[in-house]
Amino acid sequence: MLNKLNEVRARHGLLPVSYDSSDDGAAAEAALYMVANKGLTHTPVSTGKCYSANAVRLAGRSNLYMSYRSSETRSMPSEDSVVGYLIDRNVSSLGHRRWILSPFLGQVSFGRVDGPVDGGMYSMASVLRVMGGERSNVSAMTTDFVAYPHGNYPSAEFSTSEFLSFSAIASKTSASANGSGQVSYAAAVVTVKNGSGQSLTVSGQTANYQGYGLPNSLQWKVAGLQANTAYTVTISGVSVNGVTRQFQYPFRLQGLRQCTKKATRRWPLLTERLWISRS
Repeated sequence: MLNKLNEVRARHGLLPVSYDSSDDGAAAEAALYMVANKGLTHTPVSTGKCYSANAVRLAGRSNLYMSYRSSETRSMPSEDSVVGYLIDRNVSSLGHRRWILSPFLGQVSFGRVDGPVDGGMYSMASVLRVMGGERSNVSAMTTDFVAYPHGNYPSAEFSTSEFLSFSAIASKTSASANGSGQVSYAAAVVTVKNGSGQSLTVSGQTANYQGYGLPNSLQWKVAGLQANTAYTVTISGVSVNGVTRQFQYPFRLQGLRQCTKKATRRWPLLTERLWISRS
C-alpha cells in the first residue's frame, strides 16, 4: 500500500510519505467496526458492533474504503484502496484524493479487516490514517500546484466520468495558508485542448475550500477524452496570494478504458461493490 501511495505521489511531483506503525492496531479496530456494521462511517457510535475508542479516533482521521464480493476478499490488493481514493467516485469534495495528494502529508498508518457478511458475501474494509504526522515544510518540492491527471496517466487510475482537479500551492511552509484567504478561483477559466488545438467541452466547474489536504480545489469534467491523446490544460484567472496567475500543464491518458459505477474492474467473473466514505 505504501509503495503504491508513493508511486502515485511521485507522479505528481510530491514528496514520499513514511509509515507510522504506532496506529496500525487502532486502524484495524476501525476497519473491524466497518465490516461488523456493514458500512463506512467517520463517526462510529457506541451502539455499533465492535465499537472502541480507537475505532472512533481513527475513523475520524482517515480515508475509508470498503469492498463487497461474492468470494473471499483476502486476495484483493490493499493498493486498490489507493486507486479508489484517487478516482474518488461520486465524492463531490474530492476529499480522499486531496488527502493522498496533499504536499504536506508526511506519515500514514493502515489497517485492514476481511470477513464474511450476510447472504454469502464477503467484505473488506481498510482505513488509511491521513491526519497526524503532517509535514511543516515542503520547500524541497519544485512544483507549485497539484493537478489530476497530470503527465502520462495510467488508465486504471482515472475515470472519464469523474472530476479532473487542480490545487494551487500558495505556501510551502504552512498547510493552512493555502485556503480561501490565499487562493481564489472566482475568476478562473479552464480550457482543455487536444494536440490539434481543438477545445473540448468543460462542464461542472466548481471550487472547494474545505480542509481536505490542501484547502483549495478547482474541479471540472471534460467530454470526449480519448486514449493516448495529448491534452493541454490552461487555467487562467487564478488568484494566488493576491496575484492573478495562469497555470498550464499537459496530460495523456494511457490505454484509457471507460469505467461505470458497477464496473467489475479486474475481477470480471465476480460480483463486487466498492464503497468509499463520503468526505
